[in-house]
Amino acid sequence: MELGELIAGRYELLKRLGRGGMGEVWAARDRTLHRDVAIKLLDLDGAGHPELPQRFEREAVAAAQINHPNVVALHDRGVHEDMLFLVMEKVEGATLSEHIHTEQPIPLARALEIAGGICTALAAAHQAHVIHYDIKPQNVMLTPDGRVKVVDFGIAGFVQATFTVARSSQLTPAGTVEYGAPEQFLTERGDERSDLYALGGVLFAMLARRPPFTGHNGIAVMRRKLDEEAPRLDSLRPDLPTQLTALVAELLQRDPDRRPQSAQQVHERLRQLQAAFDPTNEGTSDLPTTVVQPPRTGDTQQPPGADGPFSISWTGKEPKSAYSDTRPLRARIITFAILLPVAMVGGFILVAKGIARAPHAEGLGIAGLFLILFGMFMLLGLLTNIPDKSAWSLKVGPLGIRTTKGLTKHEYLWNQVQTFAIEEVVSSTYRCSAGLHVKFAKGSKSRNQLRPPGWPYGQDVLLRNGMVPVCVLGPMTDQQRTALKEALARYGQSKSDTEAWGE
Repeated sequence: MELGELIAGRYELLKRLGRGGMGEVWAARDRTLHRDVAIKLLDLDGAGHPELPQRFEREAVAAAQINHPNVVALHDRGVHEDMLFLVMEKVEGATLSEHIHTEQPIPLARALEIAGGICTALAAAHQAHVIHYDIKPQNVMLTPDGRVKVVDFGIAGFVQATFTVARSSQLTPAGTVEYGAPEQFLTERGDERSDLYALGGVLFAMLARRPPFTGHNGIAVMRRKLDEEAPRLDSLRPDLPTQLTALVAELLQRDPDRRPQSAQQVHERLRQLQAAFDPTNEGTSDLPTTVVQPPRTGDTQQPPGADGPFSISWTGKEPKSAYSDTRPLRARIITFAILLPVAMVGGFILVAKGIARAPHAEGLGIAGLFLILFGMFMLLGLLTNIPDKSAWSLKVGPLGIRTTKGLTKHEYLWNQVQTFAIEEVVSSTYRCSAGLHVKFAKGSKSRNQLRPPGWPYGQDVLLRNGMVPVCVLGPMTDQQRTALKEALARYGQSKSDTEAWGE
């Protein structure tokens, strides 16, 4: 899919928001109702797994059963060419996963408020006989005004469904091993209490900054969940109220019968904890904005279990349409490709006629020379607009930010950086959907790159609000985007010149 494409004659694609196992998600504009929406697309021919269309169908049916302010709303669904699409409410903000690794940590009052919002969403889903099965920080959105939105019912299950969808038992076990209940990965697949287990894992992660179980791979985490009881939250946070740590321990019981039996019960206990807790002791939760101000040295520590330096590279052969608006480039290339042969052939014809009729047709020869020069100008324009296919890379580590393009390398130390942000890279003609921008501290010797690594066009980029684009972000998975943001939050602070890049 490309920018500007019209889905079902109604929804104009504006910006790719991400890719995942269920297809692509785009920000779009509903031309009929004149509102912004999010649209999820699944290519039936390119689906990597035969179950994806069935799961896609289940997501539509599941979302349609629930009408609640804490659940993302479904507006429309249909088929466009060889693709299934869902049109959903567009939620502004960031995922809970991003907040977990940028808050220091999330204040208790705010964590209880978020857990309460998730719990009310689950209560509404369970009342509609829908089980989410994949509650995790990445599937919880926090809006700029602090509201909670539960998203992605892609693997939802149904209790006593009266409509025709693929049953859970007909599909392979699914879920996220760090947060999914143990029974989800066995033959019984679980029930509403599986969502409550995941809620306990999310509450644990908000307060401990890591999920209850970790391991080298998914199989190791799953094996621990099946064989071991979850660690106690108070072993990591002895300062927390005992009523809260007891609730989390109950939610994370391996045996579903030993967990709370309904979302309403859990919500009532969370409400009692909120009422007993005085928020003035904790202060308010400052949710991060697009531009992130790096904290001072010593203000934050690397979260438990966090990975090391973030590193990603692109080959330069990725389709430019995956992260860039290629329409202006295509239009310019087509124009030049049409005008070039016309100008060159016409020019040579006029020059030949001028020579043949000399000295009475000097004007034809001069006009022909001008056409040939114009054709050479077109050729130069065509060559300068061929996309750059050089490989490039980005690394975020303890020392700072490093980018490469071919054999060229740039390094930006944290003590040179004032703020950083991820936003569009633009020129007067072209734009790329995302790039890492830096505003350099006063007095630092910044290298203002007119064409950052990954910028595929001949035209120089524009500098906005003093922010210098240091790298274009090519195609990335949701996990890579999350890891990049976590690394920026983790390392985005002043560092000694003696610290290494982690190599």
